[in-house]
Amino acid sequence: MANKTNHQPEEVQATGTELFIQNNGKKVLYVAAAFICILAVVLGIKQCNSSNDIKASHSEALIQAQFDFEAQQYEAALAGFESVISEFGSTKSGNLAKAYAGLCQKKLGNLAEAISYLKQYDGNDQVIAPAIYAALGDCYVDSETPDYDAAAKAFEKAAAAANNTEFSPLYLRKAGLVYEAKGENGKALKAYEAIKNNWPNSELASSIDKYISRVK
Repeated sequence: MANKTNHQPEEVQATGTELFIQNNGKKVLYVAAAFICILAVVLGIKQCNSSNDIKASHSEALIQAQFDFEAQQYEAALAGFESVISEFGSTKSGNLAKAYAGLCQKKLGNLAEAISYLKQYDGNDQVIAPAIYAALGDCYVDSETPDYDAAAKAFEKAAAAANNTEFSPLYLRKAGLVYEAKGENGKALKAYEAIKNNWPNSELASSIDKYISRVK
């Protein structure tokens, strides 16, 4: 007896996808249901985070901590920022609080703790991010056991993130000085020449030749 399926018109023959669904109907439904659940959770998290962002940005703890920081009351500021991190750590304000907490620890001389907080900061603001990377570099240099490799990378990252005449040359010079301390004059030369070539109108560019000649 001939197989009737083979004689069906092409438009009504089951496609590979349809056959898969026919043969694996329950599995497909389970996967679809799981996908919908995951999507709902993701959307819920985003909505929740948006709500938390607004709440965090208006929190009294954050506002007071920023006020204390400006007043150079670093212990009080640190306590406030850590409170914000504890409650709103996953929000934008929580992220900013980590940066501030790191700066507080740096001012208090707790460099290991400062590094821990500063490394947690995740942002691309053209003003804040470079300052945080540079502060991280300073901590690596000033640590009891300096990590010059990490410091140089942090300063170079700060220079790239700043991408402006005012700050990029400063951070590049810091990177160059670290490379000099490591005895890596070739890398120091590259950093100094980047100031001269990429930021010729900067204040540092006019005096960078003495650094260049020193490492050549």
